[in-house]
Order: sequence, then C-alpha cells, then structure tokens
Amino acid sequence: MILDYVKFKNFPLTAGIPLFLVHGNPRNISNEIERDIIIFYKKLGFKRINYVIDDDTQTEDVKRNLYEQSLFEEKKLFVINIVSRSIPMNMKKLIDAWISQHAGDRIIIKLDRQSASFKKTNLYKNISKVACVVEIYELKGQVLERWVVGKCKANNLEFNQDYIKELIDCNLNNSLSISQSIYLKGLMDNNVNSMIESSKYSEYDLIDTLLNKDASGFLKVSSYLKEIDTSLTYLIFLVNQELEKLYSLIKPTTSKPYIPSFLITKYTSASKKYTLDELLFLLKNIVSIDIKSKYMSRKSNPWMSFDSLFHNLMSKHTE
Repeated sequence: MILDYVKFKNFPLTAGIPLFLVHGNPRNISNEIERDIIIFYKKLGFKRINYVIDDDTQTEDVKRNLYEQSLFEEKKLFVINIVSRSIPMNMKKLIDAWISQHAGDRIIIKLDRQSASFKKTNLYKNISKVACVVEIYELKGQVLERWVVGKCKANNLEFNQDYIKELIDCNLNNSLSISQSIYLKGLMDNNVNSMIESSKYSEYDLIDTLLNKDASGFLKVSSYLKEIDTSLTYLIFLVNQELEKLYSLIKPTTSKPYIPSFLITKYTSASKKYTLDELLFLLKNIVSIDIKSKYMSRKSNPWMSFDSLFHNLMSKHTE
C-alpha cells in the first residue's frame, strides 16, 4: 500500500506489516511518522535497533542482525536511516530478499526524497505490494493548520485562528520552522527552570542549542535523546551538516551547503557565536566520535565523548 501523511494518520496500524518505507521531506514530518510506528511496536514488545546507512559498509552488520535467530524469540524493530542520496546497492538486495521471506521482525526504512524514476523500480513496487510506503511532502492548507493546532496543544500554548494563520504565514508554510517557533514560544511562556524532565525534545531541538551556543541546553536535550534511544550516528550526521553550514558562512567554500533563504539570518547570527578555529576543531573531532559510535561503541563511550566535545567548547566565552 502507498499512503501519504493524512492517510497514514487515519490508517489502523497492524503487526502484520513487515516493512515501512518512509521517504520524502521535510525530515521532521518523516520523524513524526517514524515515532508513531515505533510507539505502536514498542507496545507489542519489540526491541528497537537503529542503523544509519551512508554506504554499503554497514550492510553486512544489518544483514547479520536481521537474520540472527534469538533463542528467546525476541522481536526486533530495525530502524534504518539512509542518509546517502539513494539506497546503496547491497542494501537494496538485502531489503528485496527480506520482504519476500520475512519472519517476525519488522523494519522501518527512512529515505530522503528520490527522483520520479524511483517509483518505477522493482524495489519500490515490491514494497508497495507486500508492505507499506509512506510518501512525505510538506503539509499544506487545512492539513497544515490542523497539524499546527496539534503542536500548540502539545506545548500548552493558547491560540486562536488568527494566531495559527499568522504562525503559518510568518514561517512561509514551513513545518520545521513553525515547530521551532512553537517550541520557542513555549519556552517564553513558561518558566524554564520549572520545566519537567519528561518534556519531549527532538533532534532539531539539539540543533537549536548548537546554533544558540547553549551549553546547558545541549546537555539537557542530548541526555533526553539518549534516554529514548535515539541513534547517536544519526545525530552526528545532522550536527555535522550544521557545522558545515556555519563554517561556510565564515569561510565560503566552493561546495557551499544549502541554506534556505528564510533561515539565512538565523545561521548568519549563529555563525558569529563561533570562531573558525572552534568550528574546525568540532568538525575534526566529531569524525572520531562517529567512528566510535559505529564500530567501537562497546569498547568506548561515544555519547560521553559527544557531550563533552560540544559542552566544553560551547561553555567557553559564555557568560
């Protein structure tokens, strides 16, 4: 089956769906779909296993874990974030083989928007026949309005129709920007010191603390993301992208990363909080943490290294 955001939200999830392919943008809507699926399977006792795939070097590890038989019949939910532009070849073969002979485990595959030809591939057709494809697009019209209302309610913000319309217009219909505005509004309307520990954060909140050079906020959000078992390698991938954007604004490069026009002011302001040496230091050291998180997590503590790297540097020159 092939669903969009609205159809998915109205679709009754069942344990019989072997695989979900969630593809498209924006990423925050994709993450929302992922969380819904994870929560459903968590209630059924599935253990979540996260992977971030940027090439085929990780495919064998996924394959080995996917076909591993547990003596205790442990049910596993594999969450595979593919951050390369397309699905690596060996990963395609693995997915294609698995959906034809799946057992009790389940898979979520997340992928950015692909070219139109992707829908003509055998892989896409096979998944849509025996599993579930969720196509993600930016929300529009009444769907976006209802989504914003839901976000306001979740953040305990008072609102009316005029406020919702203004929020959408000011953020140019961009759901990520709207979500960040609501989050910041929530902080302003509430005493930060009285925020309960169960407050929900996403990876984009972590990005905000980086852009604001908020050392204590970074640790708070990072600790929460670790507690809910967010993939550290995925966070490193996102943070690295942000560092490259800030670096390009201080020292322009030939391959300048894309920054939406409505966020230029925000990133320019953030870049002034860091020196060129600080950004180079972060970019250089995050590589080693990335390696530890992927291949040496049992022999090291990459989360601690991640927190220490950013907290120590962000605390410098902070009054």
